[in-house]
Amino acid sequence: MVVGDGGVRLSARILEGPRGASGLLLLHGLASSQHIWDQLLPQLARRFRVVTYDARGHGVSAKPNRGYGFDHMVADALAVAEATDLGRPVVCGHSWGAMVTLELAVRHPRAIGGAVAIDGAVRALREEMPWHRAKEILAPPHLAGMAAEEFRAGLHPLLGDSLEITPQVEQQVLSVMRVRRDGTISPRLARSNHFRILRAIWEQQPHALWARMQVPALAIVANATAGRADPLTSGAVVQVRKLTRGKPVRVEWMRGIHDLPLQHPGALANRIERFAETAVR
Repeated sequence: MVVGDGGVRLSARILEGPRGASGLLLLHGLASSQHIWDQLLPQLARRFRVVTYDARGHGVSAKPNRGYGFDHMVADALAVAEATDLGRPVVCGHSWGAMVTLELAVRHPRAIGGAVAIDGAVRALREEMPWHRAKEILAPPHLAGMAAEEFRAGLHPLLGDSLEITPQVEQQVLSVMRVRRDGTISPRLARSNHFRILRAIWEQQPHALWARMQVPALAIVANATAGRADPLTSGAVVQVRKLTRGKPVRVEWMRGIHDLPLQHPGALANRIERFAETAVR
């Protein structure tokens, strides 16, 4: 455990890597856990000192009933980096973690060596729908009380066409749930805290942040179709590229579903490695 902003206790893992290795700090998405990165860690730890952690409210970290805005999330990430002696790490975030990464890079550019945003922090949710609609569409499913075996079985029709549901993938996904003694599950992220984070996501203006980006950055955007991406994502990518012209920023497409760390861990690790090795420290 490490101590985050305001004394909140955060569950963290450190993979030491080679002697003198540069640091990588990996941030997971909303209602996920640090185990989303498990399949990338063996490869990344061969070259880097890698740290992952469960964000507040998630996994086995503390679950306060406040502090879920980007101010606190950025402060937590900085506290983890300092507590684990990462120096100026390259910070990689997936989904909501990409949004935290973007905020961190813009607010504290001297604290990090670079930023990788994986399928997040490109589209502005507030420009696409009002808050009441976002709260309705993106509300977490009611899973408390479901049998753990039923939850596992549901992964195959949900994700089976996109990736192989191995026992490791099952465990990675199940890490977001608490398995009770009676064999039923309950989400580790409280519903109320989920909505607190969702509100912060809705309020974020990613394009305004990209326009202020000064550190080396890589945005990796998932494209699940064989042809063009959906118009909203394509338009957002065009806008980010326009706003960051002349800056040390690249935006790349990657064929796959939103959960790229589960679907293409090796290919994603390769992209992170290539970027991190060239980022300015």
